[in-house]
Amino acid sequence: LILGGMASAGIPGLVGFIAEFLVFQGTFTKFPIPTIFSIIGTGLTAVYFVILLNRTCFGKLDNATAYYPKVSGLEQLPALILTGLIIFLGVQPVWLVKWSEKATVKIAEQTESKILVSQVLNESLTSPLIKN
Repeated sequence: LILGGMASAGIPGLVGFIAEFLVFQGTFTKFPIPTIFSIIGTGLTAVYFVILLNRTCFGKLDNATAYYPKVSGLEQLPALILTGLIIFLGVQPVWLVKWSEKATVKIAEQTESKILVSQVLNESLTSPLIKN
């Protein structure tokens, strides 16, 4: 729960950061004012999520809700897989960007304006619309 919220808030090193960074970097040149408001909104979202976690996970427990059964290994497996993906794709996002680049190129080819701001993380990623 905590790691998912941190990834959603765009903490560096997690999968949400690279998505927000690429969007903000790509939109800042064309739409600087809305991008600044979006960055501020992202920061406020992180603050609200910390408040939410504090109230839901670290508050006082009643006697009726104080006992939870132990979680088995099979019940932990999906959470561990998602945790691994959140961290792996946050540290090594090139695979995710490369995977989504094909769809992005198709969408860009159908737009009226052929101006495309590319957000390539690695020089090995190439696209027909990216001119070096």
